[in-house]
Amino acid sequence: MRDARREGRDATGCGRIDGGASPGRRFRLRRSSLLLLALALLACATLASASGPPPLLWPLPIHEGCTSSFGEYRRTHFHGGVDIRTHQEIGWPVFAVADGRVVRVRREPGGYGRVLYLELNDGRTAVYGHLCRFEEKHLHLESRLLAACERAGTSFPGDVEITPPEPVKAGEVVAYSGDLGVGFPHLHFEIRRGDDLCDPFVEGLPLPEGMTPPAIAGLVFVPREAPATVDGSFEPRFVPAVRGRDGYRLTEPVHLSGAVDVELVAGDHLGVASIATGLPIVTASLDGKGFFSMDLRRISLARFKEAPALFDPQYDRPGTNTFRLRRLPWLEVPHVEGSGLPGDLAPGRHTLEVVAENRAGQRSVVTGEVEEAARPAAESRLSLPGSGYRIEGTSLLPDGLVLKLSRASDRGVTPLRLGASPVRALYVEERSGSRVLALIPRAALPHEGEPLTIGEVTTPWRVAAGPGRIAAGGALLTLPEGAIGTAAPAQGGAVPEGAVALNVEPFSVSARAAVTFPATAPRRGLGVYFGGRDVFLDNWTGKPVPYLDAGLYALRVDDTAPAWGQPQLVTVPHLGDRQVWIRVTDSGSGPDARTLRLTLDGKAVYPDWDMDTRTIRLDLRGVHRGRHVLSGSISDFAGNGVELPPRAFVLP
Repeated sequence: MRDARREGRDATGCGRIDGGASPGRRFRLRRSSLLLLALALLACATLASASGPPPLLWPLPIHEGCTSSFGEYRRTHFHGGVDIRTHQEIGWPVFAVADGRVVRVRREPGGYGRVLYLELNDGRTAVYGHLCRFEEKHLHLESRLLAACERAGTSFPGDVEITPPEPVKAGEVVAYSGDLGVGFPHLHFEIRRGDDLCDPFVEGLPLPEGMTPPAIAGLVFVPREAPATVDGSFEPRFVPAVRGRDGYRLTEPVHLSGAVDVELVAGDHLGVASIATGLPIVTASLDGKGFFSMDLRRISLARFKEAPALFDPQYDRPGTNTFRLRRLPWLEVPHVEGSGLPGDLAPGRHTLEVVAENRAGQRSVVTGEVEEAARPAAESRLSLPGSGYRIEGTSLLPDGLVLKLSRASDRGVTPLRLGASPVRALYVEERSGSRVLALIPRAALPHEGEPLTIGEVTTPWRVAAGPGRIAAGGALLTLPEGAIGTAAPAQGGAVPEGAVALNVEPFSVSARAAVTFPATAPRRGLGVYFGGRDVFLDNWTGKPVPYLDAGLYALRVDDTAPAWGQPQLVTVPHLGDRQVWIRVTDSGSGPDARTLRLTLDGKAVYPDWDMDTRTIRLDLRGVHRGRHVLSGSISDFAGNGVELPPRAFVLP
């Protein structure tokens, strides 16, 4: 190598600046030059940091917008990426969004289906889910997956580490879009920084065209602590907002008494106005003083299952999410601050303002007037006014249990008991005619579920406040702190064994509630079902299962094995490859793809599984033309197994 000094340059590669100076002076000048270069590089890095993360390429050759956004509400977790539309088709090439290395792939029977992990050169990780194929020609990813399947003897070998990682350039094909796992054909895309999930659009993914400011439907006012009221009622009230020249405004003032929560009902979209997506930033203030702020552009994997506590889906309108404008005490999600609308407002009118901001920086503002009235004269009592009561319904609120009642007479009084004890506190709202609302505050509810008795009539309802539990109908509902629960044995009709109706509020803590049916004598196919969606939750009893929603939980017996359909030849769109698909049906708990074993002409093969259609998908690349025979076995989640009778098909 030629000496830099012979070329008239110093070791930095810059032109000579020493002018024949002494060695000591040349050293000092060279050091100054290096220092200037370092400062210049630091300034460039600072400017790059100030301008945000480096841009990412769009991961598909089509740009149809997104069906869901980062941070959207999911029943038990926070949506950690964006769902990108794919024309309702599979087989589109999926590109590396930046230079990096493929470090891992995975195939699972549900969830993301086929997943690819691309470690970008800047340290971030791009995650692609619901794929139908990994790139093979240059990256040899299908071969590595197959080898892992053969070692494990299953289609689902877990994480397959790519060693050494395969380097790729931005725009290079790494996979093909699909619909495996949960959902219709689309591409799920994430950006992660270490253990944090980050909004891909904040991280440099190009925003779709046609973005418009968030749409605000209105605000919900929810009494928080008994005997708080909204417009004189214990029940929540939705107040619509109308859009004007200066933003949104509530249609009328709201009269509050006591501690009341306010919730925002709003929606956004990502390129498709008819498809609503969530919001990343919400702030709220009263008389110019902030009482809540939320920034959902980043969340840790350790906390993303807590994020549903930010939402209150029971008040959603079409195309919206409902955001709680208060951080629940046990919530540990960062970048969410504020104890909610102050509960000690001075009498008189106050100006409420809520701001919703989307990923394009577009903002919508809703303002309104709230008036704090003197606390109502409602007194805590131990009995109901009148007699001949009948329960028309119940509802759970943050401040307690509301009984919706009708009465035959307004004369006399009717005692109310929880178990053997009189209720310790009760507030009553008398409405027109025979209708009455009765509120039992949270503090008056027991931690062990007790039956509710009105007069001489013991209702089927059992109630409790968490931390606690309720036993009813053979089921045990465990409540976390901050929750209120009700349970009642299912009434009338042909109901499954041990059926019980359960309800938990706030709904956002339901992921931490659990349902248990007692252990019974071993019985094949006995499991816990959730009747609202007929979901088989577990194939044995005595173990807690997740609480999914208010609905009917029951023990059911599934002693029917799955059934196999006939092979169907399918051409994968955009790829042109052939696959054979076999539908598996099951009238009970559903096929368990983890037990699937399949052979083609007597040799073990490792197909994909589409959980939504319960379909086996076997790739036929490398399979010669002619007649072939499939055989195998599968079990359902209740343990009923079945052998696949030989199924022949002809590959033309």
